[in-house]
Amino acid sequence: MRDTYRHTQCGVCSPADSGRQRLVSAFSIPLKAPAVIYLLVALWAVHGLQWLIPGDLHHYGIMPRSVTEVWHIALAPLIHANLWHLMGNSVALLGLGLLVQTKKDAEFWELWAVLTLLAGLGTWLFGSRAYHIGASGVILGLWAFIITDAFFRRSTRAIAIALAALILYPSFLFVVFDFRPHISWAGHMSGLLSGALIAWLNAKGQAIDE
Repeated sequence: MRDTYRHTQCGVCSPADSGRQRLVSAFSIPLKAPAVIYLLVALWAVHGLQWLIPGDLHHYGIMPRSVTEVWHIALAPLIHANLWHLMGNSVALLGLGLLVQTKKDAEFWELWAVLTLLAGLGTWLFGSRAYHIGASGVILGLWAFIITDAFFRRSTRAIAIALAALILYPSFLFVVFDFRPHISWAGHMSGLLSGALIAWLNAKGQAIDE
């Protein structure tokens, strides 16, 4: 990037003026963060709202087979039961988000949106009659997408990313077998299957294009 100040004609500029101009130029460069960072900021901001506004945001989670509340599918991944729930999901989301993110932030957002929809629909159709909240289903979808994508793509890069996901989060292999009452088994399974489905459809689409 060219320093526009350096090429400005100024017959009366002092060395101090030039230094200030270079400092302003440096701070005018926009900071670029991975898409997952913005998502994490949103999750923590939503959790903070629960301390500032009256009422319980948990009621904006997914209530299975409630037609009037089906739109809560879009909100449920943003809401968490408590600080420990949010912290656990934040760590997993940060790692997987960085692994799955490619050249364009738009691709990460598209994957997040589709997983939110599919995992949410699965929870809405098959979940128990209680409010389902949290990003766990989408996180499992990201994990399944990474591994399934490596299976079909079979490139060195894809396999390395999948191995990293397996090493970092091996417990995800067993999460779908957690049937405790307060755990959204339907959400976890829906997310896992949705991630694998998206990777398969993506690989199939690329094969057709080729």
